[in-house]
Amino acid sequence: MMKKPNTAQTILSVASCKMTRAILRKTGRGGTAIPGIVAMKAAKNILAAVSEGMEIVVVTGTNGKTTSCNMIEHALTSGGHECLLNKSGANMLHGMAADLIAAADWLGKPQYPYAVLECDEAALKLVVPYIRPKVIVVTNLFSDQVDRYGGVQNVLQEIRTGVERSPESVLVLNADEPLSASLARSTPNKVVWYGLEASVGTQGNVDLADAGACPECGGEYAYDYHTYAHLGGFRCPRCGYRRKDPDVAVISVDKKGTDGSTIHLQCDGVIQKVRISLPAVYNIYNAAAAIAATKALGLPAQEAIDSLSSVQSSFGRLETFSLNGNRVQMILVKNPAGCNQAFSYVTGTGEDYSAVLCLNNRTGDGHDISWIESADYEKLCADPHLKKIYAAGDCREELYARLRKAGASEERMERVSDYHALVEQLKEEGHPVFLLPNYTSMMELRQAMTQATGNREFWE
Repeated sequence: MMKKPNTAQTILSVASCKMTRAILRKTGRGGTAIPGIVAMKAAKNILAAVSEGMEIVVVTGTNGKTTSCNMIEHALTSGGHECLLNKSGANMLHGMAADLIAAADWLGKPQYPYAVLECDEAALKLVVPYIRPKVIVVTNLFSDQVDRYGGVQNVLQEIRTGVERSPESVLVLNADEPLSASLARSTPNKVVWYGLEASVGTQGNVDLADAGACPECGGEYAYDYHTYAHLGGFRCPRCGYRRKDPDVAVISVDKKGTDGSTIHLQCDGVIQKVRISLPAVYNIYNAAAAIAATKALGLPAQEAIDSLSSVQSSFGRLETFSLNGNRVQMILVKNPAGCNQAFSYVTGTGEDYSAVLCLNNRTGDGHDISWIESADYEKLCADPHLKKIYAAGDCREELYARLRKAGASEERMERVSDYHALVEQLKEEGHPVFLLPNYTSMMELRQAMTQATGNREFWE
């Protein structure tokens, strides 16, 4: 347990955080990490004070963190529990600190009994010694930001180190994802499992590049079924190591549409029909994770189940805008697995649409953009419903070349350098538009969309 700062240090730290954030937001900036940096200079261990007594859920993993956090927070508040959420998505140590400190009173006392915090994979080991989370959710592990992490096994080790520093936390693990599932072998933590059963059928592309080898014997996995990428019913034919039976199990996907999904779920021995108001298969996984996290907190799973029909999208994650009465939907894509799932979603709508693809290579994205060679742009470009493609962002020329290689004709493509001009152009589209940016390009494009449509700022 980290030693808490004294009263004077706490007051100074909290005051500096609140004042810095207020100034930054007054000037139109989000005020995400800088207030936390200032506050932790005043009191290094301030997080130990402002999180004391809270029941905290930390969500980490490659994809799905923001939406899973949103679903868990919605489940808690719908059930009548006051809960803090780091809405801005600032998921490194100082960004998380800023949200926790700003939510405390001037003496550093927490004002919420619960918190749901998105956490970067590499930041987990830095954060958990301070806040001692009750629950750690790991969504999945895919290759992402290879120039930062190196490889997916390195990401797994980062998370394992964080879990080892919080042995009392309940782990919520994806039973279908062999890398994150392997955390249960090497840690003493109690585990709540979630997953999709074989009866849901094959949902997407099979790509075992990130699956890794059996942690017991080093053998290659065989699969009884796939959902997408390397998720599904994995097993090792050599030693028998295999997927765990989930505590929260999706046993059928009955309906998928642009407005959500209908599933049958088995939880606590009960099978029931559940409506999820966010579309796509990956949000079915996120919903199952939210239910499992609620169970891990010791709250009724039914609170989470009942809330899923009214959950709304997080910023940039299937967020919907109305532009001159036309539907514009934004889907963050930042690695091959997420990109392919986004393509599966947009090509499966059965309606004509235009697509805006944006690619930056800044620090927040990862400087290595070679991952676009592994993404299935061919599937997108072959869709007869795709009427026009806009290529935007700092790396729009590389993106344009990749799309041409994937079969897109010059006649239906356009390079874009100004997001505000793009938004004006999109007002003339006569069909839905899908915005598919990576992280830093998403922040810029979303700002232009927000100014045109009046949607909320990302930290609100």
